[in-house]
Amino acid sequence: MTAGTSNRVHATGWVVTASVLLIVAGGINVINGYTALEHSSYYGDRLVYHNLSFWGWVFILWGGAQVVAGVLAWTGRSIGNLIGIILGAAGSMLWFFMVWSEPWAALVGVGLNLFVLIALTAGAEREFD
Repeated sequence: MTAGTSNRVHATGWVVTASVLLIVAGGINVINGYTALEHSSYYGDRLVYHNLSFWGWVFILWGGAQVVAGVLAWTGRSIGNLIGIILGAAGSMLWFFMVWSEPWAALVGVGLNLFVLIALTAGAEREFD
């Protein structure tokens, strides 16, 4: 076994699907973060958080990490799967706490993050030479 193959994961259909989901969600989060920074008037009165400049940067960084994790997982890097698993676990917990303010969105958020977790763990096949 060479050093290059030990950090590779075979990108199955599950991993590719989770990667695309991470890339799309990350792009949406980056756009939401930019909107919170530059056009805060677009958001209504039903906000959970008030300091939009802080949360705008949080969403930009979170979305950037999702995009990076999705690209790395798609290319078969183990670190991409690890970052995606961490982001999926944290995202599902954060969405769970939103159940009381936006129940349907929270259920979808928890479900999609759990799908990412399952796809990046059970759906990944490690290659051995």
